[in-house]
Amino acid sequence: MWKMSKKKSLVSSFIVILSAFMLPFNACAASDNPLAKVKTYKIYYDSPTPDLLEKMQELDAVMIEPVFYSQEQIQVIQQSGTKVYGYINIMEADKWNTELFNQLNENDFFYRNQKRVYYPEWDSYLMDITSIHYREILLNEVTTQISAKGLDGIFLDTVGNIDNEHWNSQDILKEQRNGLVSLLQKIQEKHPKLSMIQNWGFDTLKTATFPYVDGIMWENYNYSTVSNDQWSQNRIKDLETLRNQAGIQILTVSFSEETNSTNYAELHGFIHYHEPDHYNSW
Repeated sequence: MWKMSKKKSLVSSFIVILSAFMLPFNACAASDNPLAKVKTYKIYYDSPTPDLLEKMQELDAVMIEPVFYSQEQIQVIQQSGTKVYGYINIMEADKWNTELFNQLNENDFFYRNQKRVYYPEWDSYLMDITSIHYREILLNEVTTQISAKGLDGIFLDTVGNIDNEHWNSQDILKEQRNGLVSLLQKIQEKHPKLSMIQNWGFDTLKTATFPYVDGIMWENYNYSTVSNDQWSQNRIKDLETLRNQAGIQILTVSFSEETNSTNYAELHGFIHYHEPDHYNSW
């Protein structure tokens, strides 16, 4: 009859004991997360109407463009316990946001081959998060548009640009991640009650930002892609590990295959939302 060696038996016993200590810690980390009880959410970037403010109360969380909202409107949304996260574009500057854009100086933009990196689809520019001046602008935006209006948290959009744009230069990649961490630390120091969700940037989350954010959003979580693509499968495993170890919540958004995408997200315990149109429609 096969018997477990004493060494293996001791190792197994240690793992069991260690797991007993780790489970309460993980459960505590997850339960402390403001997103722990969120099951339904929606992203909406257009101006509100009284009717939409009421509809937002039916959800656990909403992501909005805060420049379009007053403090009183935020309070209306929160009446039924809905958590409100305000959009802040971290790695890009939108030209439509003239109040913010006019504060920028030349050193706030990221340059490649002595030229700004421009995104024609969004009419925006890639920014250099290592710029102290730019981080101060973003921190002020958080103060005036998020904290002063009483929102529950910040939706840190375009964080994924760090991984996408700088993957082939490890020095720049590290510098940009350090710049983002400096911003998140300042936000936590000045506004410790604000929750934060970052959009994309899976490697940046794993290597730099996981101690500061409560969740990460995975847009384009469409079933045919994420269920078959090895890169996606690896990211799912990474996110599940971060959820278990650090209590990070994973929010997903699909734009196609609503039923299959939703079921696949729920299979992994992700908080899913299907958008059949775009973020400026309800």
